[in-house]
Amino acid sequence: MPASRIFNAALIAVPMLISAVATAQALPSHGSPITIRNDRGGQVIHYALKMLRLKEAGRSVRFSGRCDSACTLYLALPRSKSCVTPSASFGFHLPYGASRRGNQVAAQYLLSSYPGWVRSWVASQGGLNGQIKTMSYGYASRFLPTCPQADRKLALPQLRTR
Repeated sequence: MPASRIFNAALIAVPMLISAVATAQALPSHGSPITIRNDRGGQVIHYALKMLRLKEAGRSVRFSGRCDSACTLYLALPRSKSCVTPSASFGFHLPYGASRRGNQVAAQYLLSSYPGWVRSWVASQGGLNGQIKTMSYGYASRFLPTCPQADRKLALPQLRTR
């Protein structure tokens, strides 16, 4: 089978497989929002499954810190179930670690999963490549609501030491 057919088949089969697994392992819909902070990412397939489980369960997500690499797949969750705090930021780069073809499939999956406003921002930054490009809270808050003040955790005062 030609490589292009394998690639096209993977683009169709991977999302269907992820959806089926996510449905079978759905999280309960009750509970407090999931807080994402200082998440460096990992394998795209693992984050795709987590994101789909959250979506299936109707869970809300608070972005409150760095969300890099595959973590950015959480931006595919419904806007009504997401919010950002002023400390939120999102780091994007081209996937790596798999075969060349696997990295291409992962990149295509990322881009096809993101909402239009994320794809537009990535394109405005020159697309995905090996360098991390960071989207700030200022930009993200134009498209996602800011988390309500009541939901923010109280900051402990800083103790001064000599």
